[in-house]
Amino acid sequence: MNKPTTLFVTPRRALIAALLALTLPGCAFMQPDKTAPATELPAAERMQSDAGWIDNHWWDQFGDPLLAQLIQTARTNNQNLAQAVARVDQARAVVGINSSAQFPQLDLQGAGAKQKVSGKGPQATLGTYTDYQLAAAASWELDIWGRLANLTEGARRDLMAAEYNRDAVSLALDAEVAQTYFNLIALDGQLQIARDTIQSRVESYDLQTKRFKGGLISELDVRQSEAELNTAQAAEPNLVGEIAQTESALAVLLGETPQQIIETLPERGKRIDEIGHPPVIPSGLPSDLLLRRPDIQQAEATLIGARARVEAARAAYFPTISLTGLAGVESLAFGDLFTGAAKTWSFAGNLGMPLFNGGLTAAQVDQARGIEREALAVYRGTVQSAFGDVRAALVVNDQAAKATEALRNKVQALTRQLRLANLRYDNGYSSYLDVLDTERNLFDARLSLVQAQLAELNDRVSLYKAVGGGWRLAADQSASAAQKTTN
Repeated sequence: MNKPTTLFVTPRRALIAALLALTLPGCAFMQPDKTAPATELPAAERMQSDAGWIDNHWWDQFGDPLLAQLIQTARTNNQNLAQAVARVDQARAVVGINSSAQFPQLDLQGAGAKQKVSGKGPQATLGTYTDYQLAAAASWELDIWGRLANLTEGARRDLMAAEYNRDAVSLALDAEVAQTYFNLIALDGQLQIARDTIQSRVESYDLQTKRFKGGLISELDVRQSEAELNTAQAAEPNLVGEIAQTESALAVLLGETPQQIIETLPERGKRIDEIGHPPVIPSGLPSDLLLRRPDIQQAEATLIGARARVEAARAAYFPTISLTGLAGVESLAFGDLFTGAAKTWSFAGNLGMPLFNGGLTAAQVDQARGIEREALAVYRGTVQSAFGDVRAALVVNDQAAKATEALRNKVQALTRQLRLANLRYDNGYSSYLDVLDTERNLFDARLSLVQAQLAELNDRVSLYKAVGGGWRLAADQSASAAQKTTN
């Protein structure tokens, strides 16, 4: 007959088993909700989510290599972006600080002291003595309730938020560089139009002066021609001043030194009418795409981090258990310090629990929950703003293209009208005033066309920014967009 097996449990084994039993459940205790709040997306915009929609090099769609070069320079040198990158490094360090508290702490301690003991005290027989100590001290807080884990989780989410903020700053910088560059080459185009018009009106004024001296026309025609010449000349200084301001703004975005800003003019690439037009906007952008905007992801990370800190604050209601230990040597004589008899050690378990602290713990929990509610409101507000930005950008992009096309047709019509007006004037069928009116209207229309082309490009940049960095068309949509562009 087999005898029953007897399991002998020493106090040490019992302590280890108890600690394991308490520690393991702590891994799943007080875990924060790590999911983003449910967002009611517009049904008309729902499409299959696909990571391929994201295009982080949207500026290539404009077909200007200089623009890509300027954006890369800005990303390297811009000080606002450098600040955002530094904040990421700080947040990463905070994660290391918080996570280190979850591990045992081991320190090396050493001391040597000489002491004279009072002859009237309880240790009067010691007299004067020397004491040498060398020991390794360890301590470990058992994270049973998840306080340390949640603090670390909060720090990790702060790191994610800092990274998304860096991405948001980079996206805003990319867009601002592109729009400033487009504004610069648009001003260049308007300046060229003004100078071409000045040259044409100088020639017209000289011709009218010769005709007046020959007795072919009245002085009125000469003065009208002179007035139109002065009008065109007045536009040039204003455009030159705007170009200088825009060049300085672009230089600052590129992170150039003060000397470079003063002495170096930004390069020019293509003319405003040579900039490529990105593909036709898809009829429906996926709503999930907007949730990838860096500002929305930043708000989500901040919210989840706030939830983790609520759980960390709640953990203060429960006992804190820690282990401490020390192992080393101690001797009154330095020569005996490393002998067997000099060994010393200690081991202790500590438990602490607040009984009364004047409502401090409850107030800290309330504060953490208030921060969580604020983060939730920020997240919802950011999502709402994102959809508002995209809706406005889609409408504006559609209308800008129509305005550009209308002004292009107007310029063509006025060009033909000017040719006919000159012909009628040369043959004596109309006055010179008809020619001047047509020239004036054509000059204004050409300037307006450049402004419309600028608005169309800037509106497309705003749409890229609104969706968080652009998109890529699927194969069937690319073919459809190419067909529309061709037609």
